[in-house]
Amino acid sequence: MKRIECQGKTIITTTAVAEAVAAFHAAAHRRGRTVRVDVPAVNDGPQHVPLILSPGETLTVLDCSMPPVELDAAPLIESLTSRQSAWLPRANTSA
Repeated sequence: MKRIECQGKTIITTTAVAEAVAAFHAAAHRRGRTVRVDVPAVNDGPQHVPLILSPGETLTVLDCSMPPVELDAAPLIESLTSRQSAWLPRANTSA
């Protein structure tokens, strides 16, 4: 389990979610994008916590001693990967 700290919020989530959010935040920061991410969390029971990530916003990911909890994070991770890949430059195929 990991703890995400951002915008004065502390979110407890899985390692996979925390790593995906951190990678997405870094990519958004490089592109100068402000993005919203609804992070699945286990703070006081399963929930989604909205984060608005903007350039210059600090996002910290730390280990958490909480016992592992199962979260269905696949949809979020796929969404972040898809959104991030949309920012990659595309080759011009017109001749």
